[in-house]
Amino acid sequence: MRFGLGLMPVEPHDETVRLAARAEALGFDSVWVPDERFYRDCYVTLTHIAAATTRARLGPCVTDPYSRHPALTAVAMGTVDEFAGGRAVLGIGAGAAGFDAMGVTRERPATAIREAVTLIRRLWAGERVTQEGQVVRFHDGSLNFPARASIPVFVAGRGPRILELAGEIGDGVIIGALASPPTFDYAMRHVRKGAARAGRGLERFETMLWLHTSLHADAARARDAVRKIVVGVLVSSRPVLDDLGVTLPEALRRQLDTVTYGAHSESMGRVASSVPDDVAAHFTMAGDAAACLRRAAELERQGVTELAVLPWLVPGQSLEEFITEFAGGVIAPHRSRSGQS
Repeated sequence: MRFGLGLMPVEPHDETVRLAARAEALGFDSVWVPDERFYRDCYVTLTHIAAATTRARLGPCVTDPYSRHPALTAVAMGTVDEFAGGRAVLGIGAGAAGFDAMGVTRERPATAIREAVTLIRRLWAGERVTQEGQVVRFHDGSLNFPARASIPVFVAGRGPRILELAGEIGDGVIIGALASPPTFDYAMRHVRKGAARAGRGLERFETMLWLHTSLHADAARARDAVRKIVVGVLVSSRPVLDDLGVTLPEALRRQLDTVTYGAHSESMGRVASSVPDDVAAHFTMAGDAAACLRRAAELERQGVTELAVLPWLVPGQSLEEFITEFAGGVIAPHRSRSGQS
């Protein structure tokens, strides 16, 4: 199992690049930069990370087919991949960040992702393309530089249609925060359904789990650090909660009706204290190093091929401390136990 690190570009640029290089040196296999509005640009950040690293795979986790034209995503990823010596991976999902501010409509998300991936791959293959899609349109254009046609594409989602799309067309899936046996099984059922529809096997398919993670010697403080984002996951997963096999306390279910989703949402913070540990465990990894190490082993047994952690820090904990503690307390002993170098 690979280990990836999600680095939201909130720190000064040089610090984000330094932390990415530090993570690679400590054993992380991938560095993922969310394409979130309105933070520092993910592709500029990825290019500088590429210059500071030699081994780690790099990509956005995730971009979307709406906020920039997919042809420009093909350009950006082709450029990053060239600069990184063939280490780029495209993570693409339906997105949401900044759409209201930009007046962007999130229409037909599964169709939009399918059409975006089709166009991007054809452009990477050097084709001159005209595509009259329902959402993505492109007229008689091509890239003006050679790109690697085989840049992997991972499709990200939690809903059934997009998970099925990942199984149908993706080189891999990015499962957003569905980490417990019942929630992960839900995701993989839909991935397999999409693969079966396309008549393809999943032998070389990658299953990446994007997981909100808090690691601290005080396990209770670590669990408290992820409760707010669990509220966000619950709100954004409302249509499929019953299918996930997650039982919520009735009081929490009612409170979710009052929540506005967003990074700066006060209502998410207000409801966070009502999230019980057993609910949080479906969508997060939180605890001390020993607990996170056990959880990583369980996730590998479930079929996760890459565990990508997005850090949630305990007050007073630095991002570098998290990276160092996770590498030393989880990655190194996990590899030692499994006989990996």
